[in-house]
Amino acid sequence: MPKRVALGISGLDAGPGDHICGVFSDEAQRDQVLIPFLQAGLASGDKCICVVDGTPPAEIVAALGPVGQAAALTVGKQLDVYGASDLLLRSGGFSADEVIGAWKAAMSDVMYSAQFDLVRAVQVWSGRDVLPGMAELLLLESEMNRYLPLYPQVMVCLYDMNRFGGDAFMNLVMTHPRVLVNGAVIENPHFLTPDEVLAKGTPGVAGPVTPVTEEAGQWFSGVMTG
Repeated sequence: MPKRVALGISGLDAGPGDHICGVFSDEAQRDQVLIPFLQAGLASGDKCICVVDGTPPAEIVAALGPVGQAAALTVGKQLDVYGASDLLLRSGGFSADEVIGAWKAAMSDVMYSAQFDLVRAVQVWSGRDVLPGMAELLLLESEMNRYLPLYPQVMVCLYDMNRFGGDAFMNLVMTHPRVLVNGAVIENPHFLTPDEVLAKGTPGVAGPVTPVTEEAGQWFSGVMTG
């Protein structure tokens, strides 16, 4: 298993188990991260899983070029691209527990097959096909930090800033240990562990989400505009 994972973006890398948050304001910005990330994984022989909201999966495969189209058609299925509603709304509604269960099942299948040493996953949140309640989404992103270290995998979560306001995004960033911003992956000094998130609110119940402190708000604003 590789000690570091090339993200395919400006020479950046990450470690297995990393949970990274990034933002975009249009599809061009989204694809500046999404496409190189997946292309680098395909070139390295990694299992690649993409869950995309607001764009047909076939468009993502086509944007990857011949390597993506070939991988999608191989027997080993190195590439899986899902529409967000197909994976996240299987029971008709959004449930953090069900989504984590689906990810665990997918990872177990990959590891059992022994075809891949690493899984790289990317989840695009545009708020178009799937717009979960903030409390449930916060719970999902927080609990992923318990699950990701269990397998050799890297996950990047991309949020559309036009659909998620500043306050919502700042709360979501607090559930990610690392943030992709301005061409760098930086440590999040305001990261909250899953237990800390649970202690600040009632999981799965609509209502106030984890409060952003003034210090955290200033830091987030600084990294976003710096």
